[in-house]
Amino acid sequence: MSALLLILLSAVLASHYAPALLGTRLFEETDEHSNSIGWALASFILIAVIAPAGYLIEHALLRPFDTAYLRTYVLVILVMILAPLLALLLPRLGPWTPVRPAFVLVAIGNPAVLATALMSADFADITTALWSGVGIGTAFAVMLLAFTALHARVTAARIPLAFRDTPIALVTTGLMALALMGLTGLIRD
Repeated sequence: MSALLLILLSAVLASHYAPALLGTRLFEETDEHSNSIGWALASFILIAVIAPAGYLIEHALLRPFDTAYLRTYVLVILVMILAPLLALLLPRLGPWTPVRPAFVLVAIGNPAVLATALMSADFADITTALWSGVGIGTAFAVMLLAFTALHARVTAARIPLAFRDTPIALVTTGLMALALMGLTGLIRD
């Protein structure tokens, strides 16, 4: 449980700052809040689809043919196929029109998507894979929106010059990590 929370927190941190490091927005003509909602929805869909798809690939193709050593490559290729398809689907779901190269690159490199795809081999059955994908996607989306709201509050606050930008982001991420560590004993591993 604590490993999953650590993966989710690091994935949220990477997904929140990756577009800023690329110097672009993920969606055209959106404000910061709508951009975060679109990215949370896109990540939720991608994670919810990749978990059962990864399970099916693992148990229908890789294990029967004794090619489990190809799991990482096959799952990365699956993510590379699903990310552009998601970019085509998103404008139909709402006002989000993805900026093609940036959106697809960030979706392919999303640590939560890749971790869910790799963990899908360990699920007991397809139902568990589906519900785990929905749960991980929901947790990622909620944490991403919480981090975005927290970041908006921090940028509007009066912060000393030495703590602006990256230092305060790391401090708030550390506080979120401490808060999430309180959940580690909730579910037994």
